[in-house]
Amino acid sequence: MPIVEKPRCAVALRLTTLMTMNPLIVHIGLHKTGTTWLQRRIFADPAMGYLSTKNGQSNEATDAFVTCDPLAFDPDEARKRFRPLLDEAQSKGLVPVISQERLSSDPSFGGYYFTDVIDRLVRTFGSVKILLTIREQRGMLLALYRQAVRSGGTYTLTQMIGTGKEPTGWAPTIRPEYLMYDRMIEHVSERVGRENVCVLPLELMRSDPKDYLARLQTFTGASATIEPAMEAENAGLSPLATRMSTVTNRFARPNPLGSDQSWRLKFLRSFYWRLDRVMPKGWSKGTTERWKQTIEERVRGYYAESNRRTAELSGFDLKAMSYDLGE
Repeated sequence: MPIVEKPRCAVALRLTTLMTMNPLIVHIGLHKTGTTWLQRRIFADPAMGYLSTKNGQSNEATDAFVTCDPLAFDPDEARKRFRPLLDEAQSKGLVPVISQERLSSDPSFGGYYFTDVIDRLVRTFGSVKILLTIREQRGMLLALYRQAVRSGGTYTLTQMIGTGKEPTGWAPTIRPEYLMYDRMIEHVSERVGRENVCVLPLELMRSDPKDYLARLQTFTGASATIEPAMEAENAGLSPLATRMSTVTNRFARPNPLGSDQSWRLKFLRSFYWRLDRVMPKGWSKGTTERWKQTIEERVRGYYAESNRRTAELSGFDLKAMSYDLGE
């Protein structure tokens, strides 16, 4: 059966139409970089100048670009799914946002597909504006591990991040090399243009949220009419509760097909949240120090060259934010 190619002029016209609206912002994460706060407090609130999904996190984007069949991906079909969002944003004078950290991969569960998703986004929307949020790698590795355990993981930290001495053909679930941010920035810049890429560190959000938001608004062109609340979102379990969870998770496996979880898992999660409210923080100190030592031994000096390049590309003084620059 002959393959019928869609008229290129029609595709070009649709992409040109998209680019004449308020620019589409695609926030690809990374995970554990303040994404939940951005989604709930910024992107989901029209008073901040944006239009997104109800809670700011786009599960539609997961379906369209991550879990799709790569051999059957159709940019036109993907574009249709977001047409209502784009049209509504245009009619209301708001900036449309697709925010989903899984677009940048899912390292806590061994899913790595960064370049594939960027390719699908470009084929679907043309020259989009990409927001990439990052975090100092040692803290990121620990946060990713805690997230994996919170989601049902049972392995130790070393088992999850590896030792660097794995036999040929084997790799840890959370791969340290994935967090070389300069490679991400350069790849996305090659696809959409450096002027269409914004890099924001979590550390800036914590130390100077006004500057963080000012940079974000300048990049997106959104105009806010309110000051957002700065409460933390999606806080994890304490280190001690996380460590205990690696044992109890073996008896209450999560349902991988959705939020309908067993009563055992719901009970344990509720128990640990309540325990964290009354447990002295000092009880977790020993666990925290051991984890930090394990990570330091694993990646000491590993990110220095990448971070120096990331500092150049992003314009941030990453050394002042405790990133390892090897200096």
